[in-house]
Amino acid sequence: MTDTPYFDAGPGGAPQGALCDPIVELNAEILDAFAGTAPGLRWQWRGLGAAARLRLAHCPFLLADAGFARPEIWANLPSVGVHEAVPLRTLLATRNSLATPLLRRVLLLAWHMARTDRAGACIALGMSVPCARVVAGCRLADLEALAERRSAWIRPRWDDRPDVWHAWLNAAAQNSPYDLERLQMWGLQMLAADVRRQTG
Repeated sequence: MTDTPYFDAGPGGAPQGALCDPIVELNAEILDAFAGTAPGLRWQWRGLGAAARLRLAHCPFLLADAGFARPEIWANLPSVGVHEAVPLRTLLATRNSLATPLLRRVLLLAWHMARTDRAGACIALGMSVPCARVVAGCRLADLEALAERRSAWIRPRWDDRPDVWHAWLNAAAQNSPYDLERLQMWGLQMLAADVRRQTG
């Protein structure tokens, strides 16, 4: 973690300290997996230096979405069996750019935050309070099954919005922090809006 992150949410904002570090670590992996391989983004991503990539990773929220604003998709989690048989065509149709070990770590972080810091989970993960209750009650076997069998739930955030990702990459390449800070604030607002929309 750098000493001068581009955005510091401060008191009442995104998680600080011990919980900030794993978010940055996961974001770095998500960025490399998604921006580093997406056809419309990979050359722009490869043109960024290490400092610019770290600026992107040092975001006050997780750059992956696991439907944390939508408790209805988590309500059926008990039916996801660890040994559930899934047809090959279904697995191929739901492949995503995030590897299973990374998905496990995303879910483990979400489970930990839902149990220990629900306010932080709402901000950093875009997690609704009803969803936080469900996630907090998950067994580790449930998370393992979800990572392996329902991986389509867990996507790079805004992976259907290449314009957003181009803006992020352009902002990270600038010497001035202004554009990246503005996008981080926009992202926090979008996460909050998603939670309100799903639970309002």
